[in-house]
Amino acid sequence: MTVEEFRYSTKNALHPVAYASIKAMHTRLEMVLVDMAEDAARALCEAVETDTSEMERRFSRHEAAAALTVVNMRGGREAVGVDDELFMALELCEAFRRGTEGYFDITACSDCAGVGVRAGYALDAAAHTVRLYGAGTLLDMGGFAKGYALERLRRRVADSGVTQAVLNFGDSSIAAIGHHPYGEWWPVGVGASVGQPSVAHEFRLRDSALSVSGRGRGGEYHIFDPHSGERVVREETVVVEGRSALVCEVLSTALYAAPDSRRKSIISRYEGYAATVLRCGATGGCKVRRVE
Repeated sequence: MTVEEFRYSTKNALHPVAYASIKAMHTRLEMVLVDMAEDAARALCEAVETDTSEMERRFSRHEAAAALTVVNMRGGREAVGVDDELFMALELCEAFRRGTEGYFDITACSDCAGVGVRAGYALDAAAHTVRLYGAGTLLDMGGFAKGYALERLRRRVADSGVTQAVLNFGDSSIAAIGHHPYGEWWPVGVGASVGQPSVAHEFRLRDSALSVSGRGRGGEYHIFDPHSGERVVREETVVVEGRSALVCEVLSTALYAAPDSRRKSIISRYEGYAATVLRCGATGGCKVRRVE
């Protein structure tokens, strides 16, 4: 892959702006970089594209040669060795599963869900292996990978010296560095459902991140309740704000899957993170409620 689009503007001489668009992780990563020389901005965008492509391959369960694909193919029969980064990511996913009362679970779509045997995996730190258990267990890191990638990319951009920037993965996972050059924050509008053009509520990001979970761009219900194995059919959108793009991604997925009665308990375990629920009617109007 290459950077699909790169534009550079010096229309505002005080704050030149670079914009880049990269097709990745089944969506589009858009970046706005402020106060960066054109050559440096282009080189940074190309480096971000390389990093994103590598992470997409690492966490894909569809590419034949991907490590996660190998685990899914062989992990039910034998322990499979994995590299340091994937092993660490699987450790994080298990920690998040426990921290969210099981409502974030990368085995949630597995065939055995809902029949009395919990799908899962066992990690052997000494041997650096992963073993799947439960018939039909598959690992799907779709609710983890974008947040993980966004967190890494934000660090890369900040380490390059950029102090004002926004990185946006498909309007559902967004990270901000600093603030808008003419404001105290970056304004981010969230639609009634992921990808909708009409703004239901505006959030303000400054050195922080935001993740949105709800129905997909085509209106499909794609999030599963790990406890029942059923798709979650809920006419609302959950937005989580906080320091880490990864934690926001995980929590928005978990809170959308969780019943309303469990949401306060889950979010209270993560200091510095806030959740908002948007309920929008088909003919207009939107109710905004904080989880607290």
